[in-house]
Amino acid sequence: MFGRHKSVKIKILLVSSFEPWSLGLSYIRAFKKLGYEPICFDMTEEYEKASQLTRNRYTNRLISPYAARIMNKKLLAVAKDCKPDLIFIHKGAYIYPETLKEIKANIRALLFIFNPDDPFNPNRGASSKFIRYSIPIYDIYFIWSKALIPKLDHAGAKRVEYLPFACDPELHYPVSLTEEDKKVYASDVVFVGNWDEERERWLSELEENNLAIWGADYWGKRCKNKFLKSCWKGRIAIGEEMSKIVQSSKINLNILRLQNKGSHNMRTFEIPACGGFVLHERSDEDLGFFEEGKEIECFGSVEELKDKIKFYLNNNNLRIKIAKAGYERCMRSGYLYVDRVKQILKLYEKLKGI
Repeated sequence: MFGRHKSVKIKILLVSSFEPWSLGLSYIRAFKKLGYEPICFDMTEEYEKASQLTRNRYTNRLISPYAARIMNKKLLAVAKDCKPDLIFIHKGAYIYPETLKEIKANIRALLFIFNPDDPFNPNRGASSKFIRYSIPIYDIYFIWSKALIPKLDHAGAKRVEYLPFACDPELHYPVSLTEEDKKVYASDVVFVGNWDEERERWLSELEENNLAIWGADYWGKRCKNKFLKSCWKGRIAIGEEMSKIVQSSKINLNILRLQNKGSHNMRTFEIPACGGFVLHERSDEDLGFFEEGKEIECFGSVEELKDKIKFYLNNNNLRIKIAKAGYERCMRSGYLYVDRVKQILKLYEKLKGI
């Protein structure tokens, strides 16, 4: 058993990235809440340690093979030294299939992965040949999209398990707003997230609205729409600042990337967990997590998006009621990262016969 009642203490090596907003940190906190102290290997840090040239997107392509080799050697050494029972990897960018095979040959550990992207996405930032070639090596391949399960099966995965995204109560939570907070962060409509062409396409239809955009500098560098550039606040927002933005804004938009269509993303849970009203691009999976019109609101076309923005800007009480119900659903329905870790540990125990 796991958590307070676990009878077998297992050693976990968590291989991820650990920036302040990262999935890795949320999983560390979740493991610790269940009584585990995972050993952490920071892929991004070890990769970038190999050469400062990895920080430049032009020189990174040239230096990448060298940096990846250094990172793989370090990962192999750490795994052999700590001899974990479970190695849990996030995405596995730059991890060679040969490294995984050597780990399995020398260490009696189960090898799990959760990929927060689509491993079959041809975009270099989303996947790589190393990620695709490694699919058959993992004991369990966790994925956030039900639509990707048959694709992973076809690619030779030993076992595929559906593992949705979640929220982290230490990162996503309601805050008390000051009058100054409201002046800085309030808007009628807000989008918190990074730029891509799909999101620009949707948001460019909202020029008649008081719109704010918080995200990385691609909004300044790649966005072609002048109105959207004028709405961009010039930086990303995480933690308490993101909570302040979500709560100060009347309508929080969640526009899915192309790879997430029909499914969900991190914001699906993070916005309700912050206490915000979410207007979510409609998807089958999202409607399995929240009830439309009661816990969230959804749109499927530009016309519906505009109509619902107008409707909810004029119906404050209903908007607040839906936001409250969405928050309560998040907290009671197993949508926290600690719930995802429980699922992972149950499957570990099942495979080990504990």
